[in-house]
Amino acid sequence: MRLRPEQLASHLQQGVAPVYLVSGDETLLVQEACDAIRAACRDAGCTEREVLEVDKRFNWDHLVAAGAEMSLFSDRKLIELKLPSGKPGTEGSKSLIAYLEGPPSENVLLIVAGKIDRQSTNSKWFKALDKAGAIIQVWPVDARELPRWLQQRVEAAGMSVDFDALQMLCDRVEGNLLAAVQEVEKLKLLCPGGRITPEAVTESVADNARYDLFGLV
Repeated sequence: MRLRPEQLASHLQQGVAPVYLVSGDETLLVQEACDAIRAACRDAGCTEREVLEVDKRFNWDHLVAAGAEMSLFSDRKLIELKLPSGKPGTEGSKSLIAYLEGPPSENVLLIVAGKIDRQSTNSKWFKALDKAGAIIQVWPVDARELPRWLQQRVEAAGMSVDFDALQMLCDRVEGNLLAAVQEVEKLKLLCPGGRITPEAVTESVADNARYDLFGLV
């Protein structure tokens, strides 16, 4: 099944799926989605976590073995497969399909991948994963969507923001989502009234997206 990032929390409240794929090149959003899945897995009894890093020397038999092994310390185990390229290759595709045909009920597989192209979404392994578990594809937040995204962050932090202050924040961070989150956290401390004003932004927000030679020195 396909899930949007904002649907993940409500999905996890209903229980964890046997397999997840989180893909994208927006590091912060990928990390947050994976953290939410890890937390839900811990609550579901997956107190052991095994991480597999896919590189040129990776042996895909390790995935099959990890799925077959019982956890030593708990009833369930989280297997985390890191696939930076977003492409498992021929051998990897066969191993994933074999795993997905009958994923162990006691384990959860979390695949953390880079951006997956359109061709890969039509592959057999991707379709098998779509059928067996949940897919969360994370897309970059562009300039048009940034104000809405940033306002949601502010509201989630229990604050409100003036329109002009919101525009100032967007201009300052210039699409740097990590910097945006850090500034919201800073403003949460510096605005005890819970309302972010242009004056508060001017006084407290560093310009995280612009650098010059004097700043480097």
